[in-house]
Amino acid sequence: MPQQPPEQTNQIKQKKGAKRLLWGGAIILVLIAAGWSGFWYYGYTTTQALVDRFVAREVNGQKILTCQDQALGGYPVRLALDCSSYAVVDPASGWQVTGGPLQVYWQIHEPGQASIKTHAPMHIEQPAFGQSYDITGSLIQSSVLLTPPNGIRAVSFKAEDATLAANNAALGQPVGTIKADSLEFNASPRQQATGDLDLTFKASELSIDRIPVLNGEMTFTAKDGLHALMQDRRDPAGLWLRQSGKIENIDGWLEIGQKTLKLKGDITFNQAGLANGTLKLRILNPNLETAKVKSTLSAERDGFNGPLTGLQLMGKPVRDGDLVGSEVKITLVNGAIKAGFLPLGTLPALR
Repeated sequence: MPQQPPEQTNQIKQKKGAKRLLWGGAIILVLIAAGWSGFWYYGYTTTQALVDRFVAREVNGQKILTCQDQALGGYPVRLALDCSSYAVVDPASGWQVTGGPLQVYWQIHEPGQASIKTHAPMHIEQPAFGQSYDITGSLIQSSVLLTPPNGIRAVSFKAEDATLAANNAALGQPVGTIKADSLEFNASPRQQATGDLDLTFKASELSIDRIPVLNGEMTFTAKDGLHALMQDRRDPAGLWLRQSGKIENIDGWLEIGQKTLKLKGDITFNQAGLANGTLKLRILNPNLETAKVKSTLSAERDGFNGPLTGLQLMGKPVRDGDLVGSEVKITLVNGAIKAGFLPLGTLPALR
């Protein structure tokens, strides 16, 4: 029997080895896929049972969550709960949120981080205090960080092409309609002191009633705000006023027409909800090239230019990066706002 050349023998062995390697790899992939599918299905069944219990839960005969046409899916990398419409009620606080359709989703490996998306109008209401809000937008998105045993620990919210119609009967009249290209809100506990609550507000092309269009961002810390929120969801503001009432580390900026405003300081609210404190306000002018572009702005965007320029003259000159202007000391005494000796108005009591 003729023997095969060594080269041909080696080629045959290499082909057999490659086939074994391919088969071995295929078997490993099948085992991994089967294991992952089993892991996902376990998460799916556990979550489905949890959702079913939560949807069925009632407090004093009132359902906490209603999810129409409920469907859970999202294989292979996440879990996703879909509702054609929804209603959420917090019996402890009385707040109600309705809208739809809605999708809640989270990665299978991060069960404590949930994201929420809805494209339909959202209605938020607190009947006991006569507060209601209607929010519309091309995108309404939230993110919630769940940390047992306190439940919701951090929240973010974003709306694009947003319109917010608000009414607060406690103030005696509607707040009015707010429009913006984008609105963002973030709340999370301060890392150094878990009882404090850090909050951030951002707005792009924001329009409120007679206030000129503005862009800006504001951050601050509500001292003991998280404690108040966790202890009394019905009236956290009232509890917070009794416990602390302190707003610390205010740091924000606004662009209004030709001016850039920067604000820093702290405020304390007394138990009646009236503000007291001292703030530093910088009123800054653009450079010459930007000023030429902005010189033809309409009153809708530049209606505060005159008063802000007058207020600038009362401050001390400052330079802030490429901007120049002045810094004015703003004082609040029982809600009354003053720049030096000049009264600027009154801040409504916090309820």
